[in-house]
Amino acid sequence: MQIFYRNSTKDFLIGIVILFVLLFNSCSKKDTPAPDPCLGVSYTIEYFKTESIGNSNNGSIAINYPIGDTISYKLNNGTYQSSRNFSNLAPGNYQLIVKNQKGCTDTAQITILNYGPKYALVKQLIVGYCGPCHYNGGMEGGKNFDLDVNVINSWDRIKARAVDNIPSQMPAAPNAILFPPDKQKIIDWINAGHRISD
Repeated sequence: MQIFYRNSTKDFLIGIVILFVLLFNSCSKKDTPAPDPCLGVSYTIEYFKTESIGNSNNGSIAINYPIGDTISYKLNNGTYQSSRNFSNLAPGNYQLIVKNQKGCTDTAQITILNYGPKYALVKQLIVGYCGPCHYNGGMEGGKNFDLDVNVINSWDRIKARAVDNIPSQMPAAPNAILFPPDKQKIIDWINAGHRISD
């Protein structure tokens, strides 16, 4: 860089201005990074799942929240999709990843169990007939059937109350007792070994 000085004040001032411009432009400007658009973004992922039954890959997951045009979903390492439904799932562990339009993600861990066909029918009866007393947090008589292990461990009490009506009927009056085909589903499951895989 060469600066030529003349004997005039005007030329001197122009030289100083040029010097400052050159020095100012040569300094590195430290940019402030843009704020993270995902900071504080998290979802309470709500979903409904069905278990796989028998030897079929027929489990499913349906996302209830978050939903919308700007939300996409994927399972494990799959590709993102706009549909909030996943079907034909094999038993196993899945990582559900939800992404919004800004690229922010949140995850939920979901397990699809493998129900035996007879147990699946009994579980369906329990969901339909035993709530709210023994399902969705209900603890009447000290029994709750939200967890499969509790159903498996209570097979004899389920038979006594729902099939044999001993000491009284279940579901409790004034509800109707189970119809014979529903009682038979319980008997068939118990006779098969009263396991989750039966």
